[in-house]
Amino acid sequence: MGGIALLGNGLKSVVTSTVLVSEARFASFLGIEVERVALLMEAIVAGMVVALAMYPLVVRRFAVRDVALAAAVIGALAFAAFAAGATDGAGRTREAWAYTCLTLGGAALVWLAPGAQSLVLGWPGTEGRKALTSIWTGATPAGFLAAPQLAKWLLPGLGLSAYFASLAILPLAFAALVATTAIAAQRPDGDDALPVRLVVAFAAAVVTFEAWSTAGSVLGYTAAATLATLPLLAAAAAWFVKRARQFATSISGTPSMWFSVAALFALEIPTTGFFEAAFLYDRGLPEALVADRATLAAAAQVAGTLVAGVVLHRSDLAGRVAWIACGLVVLGVGGYAAYPAVHDTWYYMATAAVAGMGIGALTLVLCLAIIGDARQAVALAALPSIAIMVGTEVGLELLQCAFAAARGIAASPFPIVFAAQAAAAVAVVPLLRRALRHG
Repeated sequence: MGGIALLGNGLKSVVTSTVLVSEARFASFLGIEVERVALLMEAIVAGMVVALAMYPLVVRRFAVRDVALAAAVIGALAFAAFAAGATDGAGRTREAWAYTCLTLGGAALVWLAPGAQSLVLGWPGTEGRKALTSIWTGATPAGFLAAPQLAKWLLPGLGLSAYFASLAILPLAFAALVATTAIAAQRPDGDDALPVRLVVAFAAAVVTFEAWSTAGSVLGYTAAATLATLPLLAAAAAWFVKRARQFATSISGTPSMWFSVAALFALEIPTTGFFEAAFLYDRGLPEALVADRATLAAAAQVAGTLVAGVVLHRSDLAGRVAWIACGLVVLGVGGYAAYPAVHDTWYYMATAAVAGMGIGALTLVLCLAIIGDARQAVALAALPSIAIMVGTEVGLELLQCAFAAARGIAASPFPIVFAAQAAAAVAVVPLLRRALRHG
């Protein structure tokens, strides 16, 4: 069961990290421009977010186990297909093949995370679920930790085709574990099922947001087409909020769960890790040092998850762990604001490690709070995955907007972006207070 939790929430980060580990290297293998790889990454993430938004609707009609098995097989076939055609045809043909296969594969694998979480909920005993949730929570940073090493050592020797053919084995391993486990995730029905209108409203908001963010990335955030999307985005968001309020008053989920979801979502906004790396590259630091910092941050996040898991397994100190973790997040992320004035490599490393420890521990506490109520409404098991994935995407785009706006009013946009990240980290505090107060 531990393998299901690990692979279910870790595979998506392995795939995205493989592309992100070196866009230039990935572009050279495909024979396309580096800028096109950046757009490919946006397409993969957008496909993941949209697919995750549709997950609650799918599990209304099909058993969670069947959805997880189908998604794993589709993901494996998509990577195998990409491996077969990655080096064939003209440059644009390879690029189109990469867009098709990797976007489909990413969209399929993102369904494994809530599927694995639903299976975790079926495990007997509270302590067992805590341990499995610790593995599930630590799987994402573990994937980000493992993928660069895999790409560094295997990708040059194997080549793109053989490397992705090897990756296709991992979803099949997940499918084999799911098929042989004795734990069965329930199929939500009645009051446990998310209403179709709520899911459609959420999906509409996500799709509209992705349309706006894509237009902003390609055309610029002040372009006419981008600005024209904003009214549609506001309308879609208002529709979703209205439906969400109606739903929140009609189910068994407690206020603690909903504030925990909000806090988990808010936690992702300042912790994307993108702009700190961009700043260090802009300062001229070696690529190896920036990569080592990212590795340290991921390792610290895994460590924070494991330490919090051990503490919570042996005692009922969730509130204290949450506040300590939140303090580490505010301290670490707030430390980014001093980057422009500091030229100390150890400071860059220390802030990344402190923030990573806090993120890992706080994510675990919030996920446990959410799934504690989700046992009474099984469809809600997707909420941690949705909050993390959508929060990361929203955070990245909001910070992109702050970066673009800062360019027009400051010589360097990074101090303004870092200040926005610090403010977003502080904004987690009142949401966490409300979640613990109602817990």
